[in-house]
Amino acid sequence: MIRFLQTPGRFQKALLVGFLSIVCIMMVVTLVPGGIFNDIGGRGVGANSVAKVDGQEVTNKEVDMVARNIMQQRHYPEQFKPYILPQAVDELVLQKVYLQEAKRLGLEATDEDLRYEMQHGAPAQALYPNGVFIGADQYRDLIATQTNLSVPQFEQEMRDQLTLRKLRSVIGAGVFVSNQEVHDAFIKLKTKVKFDYAVLSIADLEKSVAVDDSELRAYFEKNQQQFANTIPEQRKVKYVIVDPAKLPNPAKASAEELQSYYRQHAAEFRVPESVKVRHILIKLPLPGPDGKVDSKQADAARAKAQDVLNQLHKGADFAVLAAKYSDDAATAKNGGSVGELVQGSGSAPEIEKVAFGLGKGQSSDLIATGYGFEIIRVDDKVSAHARSLEDARAEIEPIVTAQKNQRNAEQLAHTLEAQAKTDGLEKAAAKNGLPLQDSGYISRNDSIPGIGAAPQFSESVFNMKANAAPVAIPLPRSIAVAQVAEVKPPATPTFEQVKDRLAVQLKQQKAQSLLAQKSQEMSEKARSSHNLREAAKAVGATVKTSELVAPDGQVPDLGQVSSSAPQVFEMKPGDISQAINLGQKGAVVALLEKQEPTDAEFNEIKARIKSSLLERKRSEAEEVFITSLRDRMEKEGRVIVDKKKVEALSGARD
Repeated sequence: MIRFLQTPGRFQKALLVGFLSIVCIMMVVTLVPGGIFNDIGGRGVGANSVAKVDGQEVTNKEVDMVARNIMQQRHYPEQFKPYILPQAVDELVLQKVYLQEAKRLGLEATDEDLRYEMQHGAPAQALYPNGVFIGADQYRDLIATQTNLSVPQFEQEMRDQLTLRKLRSVIGAGVFVSNQEVHDAFIKLKTKVKFDYAVLSIADLEKSVAVDDSELRAYFEKNQQQFANTIPEQRKVKYVIVDPAKLPNPAKASAEELQSYYRQHAAEFRVPESVKVRHILIKLPLPGPDGKVDSKQADAARAKAQDVLNQLHKGADFAVLAAKYSDDAATAKNGGSVGELVQGSGSAPEIEKVAFGLGKGQSSDLIATGYGFEIIRVDDKVSAHARSLEDARAEIEPIVTAQKNQRNAEQLAHTLEAQAKTDGLEKAAAKNGLPLQDSGYISRNDSIPGIGAAPQFSESVFNMKANAAPVAIPLPRSIAVAQVAEVKPPATPTFEQVKDRLAVQLKQQKAQSLLAQKSQEMSEKARSSHNLREAAKAVGATVKTSELVAPDGQVPDLGQVSSSAPQVFEMKPGDISQAINLGQKGAVVALLEKQEPTDAEFNEIKARIKSSLLERKRSEAEEVFITSLRDRMEKEGRVIVDKKKVEALSGARD
């Protein structure tokens, strides 16, 4: 299903809406603190399963498939799979929980619901163009091509979507938003304020902060524990890199090897039948609000297409007619040229069927599609055939040569490893014409000279003992044969080694305390004297004035007002705020003006605000429902998850 949704097309986009309804419910459940698996054991779960919901097993195969779909969607590499598998278990269990609860409440979608959705819902345009079913064979082929599912599997997924839609509708049915709530939200959203503000920053205060050696030494003694063994373990490594692309005696692919590869991959060199096509498209009008196409306009489009066909039969030039009449602007300017159509590509099946039935230079009759009428012409035709070895040689030779050199590199690395164990790595490298490299002292996460960032190499050498036998280590594009020469264990730095770092830390701490002190002092003076400018001047801050800003407005030095100083919207003109902590800054605000929105503005957006509030309340109602459902099903033993199996999926250990 995920692969289906990633494929562009009207049919897929239509069904995406239904699929997202499932995801929305799952997201709410996932955000419930503790999740749905709190304190659940593994009672009665099958050998090839990780969970059970009302007797339905969540199998390892299902979990693997969902995990792979998640990884494909998010473009995660294979090594992320252990982290995704528990999430896949969550999703599968949650979906079964919802479907079982919907069934218990009598909300399970019926065959009638499914039929109505197919004929009038999202899939209708693809399955019932012009209100007529496309036929059982074409339906089966469409589902197989677009979703990689059988018809029963596809229809079950559709039923599940409809069932979940019913359940979500029931959960949100009792949600109500009053007019007062809408108006209050409107006032909060659209009220604007103008204010004076004074800001102090740690960066400015640090300039006035000084620390001496005695303070630094005292700070070091007091915090010495935090520096214990902070100089990481270091190692010096000797290694030889065996690169398949830089072997002393690189191999070349022989004629027999090329022939063998060509035979083994023959399918890759088969060229399917193809045609070069031009077309003339006369579009149907778009459906009206009732979902139907105006019959008079449709008849007019057919008549126009028939007139073009008649001109073609009388000898008119196809390219000229396409440029003059075709509604496909992108191809009309090129005489209707669509380019190459490949047999079995699955694009526009009704067009493909006609195109491959025509001979070179032939034109079709009118072809009725769901979007209009087409006439096509075949300019050229290429029969299915196999490319010759000679034709494919330029593609095959680099592949076979690289594979051969990879095998030779692996063999050379094993030989080098064996020789180094008896003769030493330096002699083994010289014997095989390869340079010996020295890393110098490196830490675990350092870049390796000649290799770069190589976690697998670092992991291996930091697990070796000094002067142990050399070991071959696979790298992404090469192989290293390495030996640890020296080990420096973790160490605690001296005062002199961390003095500069201590100075930075201590100055920041002093500046942070000074910021809090001065911000509070500025607020108290401003509030007692009702004069922010004088109070700001006393602590060395400058007062600025904002424009009229709404909660989402941005103000220099403060950022978004609703995040940095939300209290300003609760103040009255003339009020001065307490000290505001902004992390690296401190501020005090004096409200000058407050402008509430008008009733006219309210009438413009109240429907949108009400809709937003309703959606939020529905989400809250779903969360309450979900929490109650989870608790009840846990107590009833209807949800069973084998926690040890889930932990094993991610490689977790007790």
